[in-house]
Amino acid sequence: MALEEISKAVLGSVQREAELIIKSANKEAEEKKKNAQRSAEEKAERLYQLAIRNIDEEMARKSVQVQGQINKEVLKEKNIIINQVFQKAKEVVLKSSGQEYQQLMEKLLSRAIPKGGKGSIRIHKDDMELFKGLISKWNTAQGTDLTLDEKNFLPSRGGFLFIADGFQIDQTIDTILSDLEREIVPIIAQKLFGGNT
Repeated sequence: MALEEISKAVLGSVQREAELIIKSANKEAEEKKKNAQRSAEEKAERLYQLAIRNIDEEMARKSVQVQGQINKEVLKEKNIIINQVFQKAKEVVLKSSGQEYQQLMEKLLSRAIPKGGKGSIRIHKDDMELFKGLISKWNTAQGTDLTLDEKNFLPSRGGFLFIADGFQIDQTIDTILSDLEREIVPIIAQKLFGGNT
């Protein structure tokens, strides 16, 4: 009997020892599993945050590109409208009555020709009759010596080119409107479109 009791005692001791080893191994395995899971979750979170950051940066970059393209298109349309305004102004000048057009040309002459000035006036051939009379009247009234260039003509109607020794003064409608456009386009853009342009 003693052998049987020793055997039972040894088996019981071994079984308790085995249970403790299993319990300890299960606890260690559970701890390793939790650590591995936590590590995997942290890695997944880092990858997720990195992916979100990359997506946000890409979206921001694309948004800036799209906004830049939109701004270019808006600016292009604004410039078209402003150009149309100045084109319309030119048409109004060229379609004005003979008297109004003549008065405008007289104002341009007074602005460009110095007292006692000497030189030639180059015009578009369609303005020939008007300027023959203007120059004759101008020479008499102002004491100038202006001649009309009847060989070389401007490519488009509206205004003239005063050519003297060593300099010339461009009083064509195209140049005047171009200068005016550069000067007042910010004001026009503000009135037409408001805000920053």
